[in-house]
Amino acid sequence: MKNIYRNYNEEDLHAAYLHMTDHTGKVNDELREAISQQFNYDEFVKAAEYRKVLVKEKGRISFEVHKRVQKGENIDVILENISSEMISSSDLKIFILNKFDQFSKVKENDKIDEKIIFKSLLGLIIASVTGSLFFKAVLTSTGQFSFFLLVPAYIINYLVIYGITGKTRDNFVVFMAVLISVIISTVFSFALIS
Repeated sequence: MKNIYRNYNEEDLHAAYLHMTDHTGKVNDELREAISQQFNYDEFVKAAEYRKVLVKEKGRISFEVHKRVQKGENIDVILENISSEMISSSDLKIFILNKFDQFSKVKENDKIDEKIIFKSLLGLIIASVTGSLFFKAVLTSTGQFSFFLLVPAYIINYLVIYGITGKTRDNFVVFMAVLISVIISTVFSFALIS
């Protein structure tokens, strides 16, 4: 029987080792043989276990940064209050800054205020007209309706509303505006054709 792990690179072997030990608690003979052929087995196991612990540590830090961003803490406070014994201070700072930036963007995108509601309503109106014109053009040229047309209508309406609001569909108000605009576009286009 051919050893499927023989052609794995180091990254793939680490993933296979961690997956197997997490799910079965042991390593099969083929994987052990492939690791031993390419690396010192004990050093490989140490590196894989360190990587596993490092992933957990980064998850802990990421969770902590997320929690503090949701509270509204600024980056200086977060940098002062989060530490790690596993990650060097320079790498930790870079990691925290990246996570802070990522979570701050998500928080800003998800924020709902009067401005977003107004822009979404404006976008809903403009997108409904745009979507209706799209449907009318397609229905006039083909003479038939297909539910597959809802996908490009959704994309067109989303791009219109995104352009007006600057928020992605992860924002609930934007998502609802896009959904409603597609429904209005569909109904309105049938009214135009009739």
